[in-house]
Amino acid sequence: MKFGRGIGPTGSPEQVQAQQQQLRANPGDRIARHNLAVALRRMGQPEEALIEAERLWSEGFHRAETAVVRGNLLADAGRFDDAISAYRDAVRIKPEQLEAHQVLASLLPQLGRADEALDSLRAGLESAPEFGPLWAMALDTAKSHHQFGQLLEWAQAAGRQWPDDAVLETYRATALSGLGQDQEALAVLDRIIAREPGYGSAFTTKAHVLLRLGDPAAAALAAERASQLDQTDQAAWSLLGVAWRLLDDPREHWLCDYDTFVMPIEIGTDPDLLEALGRRHAVSAHPADQSLRGGTQTRGNLFETLDPVILALAFALRDAAEERISHLPFDPTHPFLSRNTGSLSFPTSWSIRLRSEGFHVSHIHPVGWMSSAYYAHLPPEVQAGQGQGALAFGVPDSALGLDLPPRRVVQPKEGQLVLFPSYLWHGTTPFESAEPRITVAFDMLPVDNAAG
Repeated sequence: MKFGRGIGPTGSPEQVQAQQQQLRANPGDRIARHNLAVALRRMGQPEEALIEAERLWSEGFHRAETAVVRGNLLADAGRFDDAISAYRDAVRIKPEQLEAHQVLASLLPQLGRADEALDSLRAGLESAPEFGPLWAMALDTAKSHHQFGQLLEWAQAAGRQWPDDAVLETYRATALSGLGQDQEALAVLDRIIAREPGYGSAFTTKAHVLLRLGDPAAAALAAERASQLDQTDQAAWSLLGVAWRLLDDPREHWLCDYDTFVMPIEIGTDPDLLEALGRRHAVSAHPADQSLRGGTQTRGNLFETLDPVILALAFALRDAAEERISHLPFDPTHPFLSRNTGSLSFPTSWSIRLRSEGFHVSHIHPVGWMSSAYYAHLPPEVQAGQGQGALAFGVPDSALGLDLPPRRVVQPKEGQLVLFPSYLWHGTTPFESAEPRITVAFDMLPVDNAAG
């Protein structure tokens, strides 16, 4: 079977065979054994990979990169306490080890230990204060976790090393706004824009602040400028849609067109899917940087697997999505329609299991082009169609302080896929049931067919 475009394992049998051949020629080659563990994991063979990684570690090969591989494999096996120890070994050995910091920040909240999520980043910044990429990760993590006090502290500290940096100043403005200091944030952003008028993120952040301050006309101008600088900036388009709505600007319909762009498709269900997904819902709480509340999310990219049930679903979803977008009109001026090539890749894929009273806060998907929800299992209370567990579009982020009703509500059906542009605000209503609400979701990017 041919894989690719975010479906199937990321490794190949040839990569595994090459490392095995190297080890036959030189059994003491520890780099080859490390690479073999990586290749086996990428081929969907985590048990065999963990044997190799544990052997390396027990032999004293204590490299940070090997600690990360070992941590990944221990987490794959559900041995989360051991995995956390391995990731902490990695950042102790090498404070600049970005992947270990990233996984710790993501994994710890899912184990009910959110208060520890930023600890390794704090220690890493103290140990490697001149390593710019670590500052970038720390700032982005604090922002995504809504830790605005920490974000402000880090942005100010980084600014002392790299003064007048537009990226750092924009993070500082985001922190100030998150702390309710919107006028101070606006002043920072205006200074950035005066100095660097081509920096789009400053305009996007300014649009957000202006909406919070109740000035949709100025917010629209800022968001329009951001979208001109980067037509793929999903956050800019989402804010522009809100501003146009508040201004009763007909371009909101052109941009969002909920009747056309929210696309329900009947796919069907596989009786074996719930068991396959259940094995992957091993944590106890939601990630701190995601939209769900009262549930769990699978780790890693769900579709990068050899599990035949999940692979079959992935191909079915891809085929259905590509068939549906083939019927969309083309508009070279439109941020969604202009990028439609007819072929899709899947940079991220995951499953959500919501418990009773669980829901998604309203959000967008900033790194996607088109996003999705596939309903693998719905409680009877949701299937009854009385508004519980529904998918609501057009309600903006609560941080904007706007009381706007949804533009469209989709009551889910089992076996249904719903597609929509990634910049559309969407969230779900809570439900009450003894059964979970289980979905599969994925972001999509257009594939340039001309480039192969």
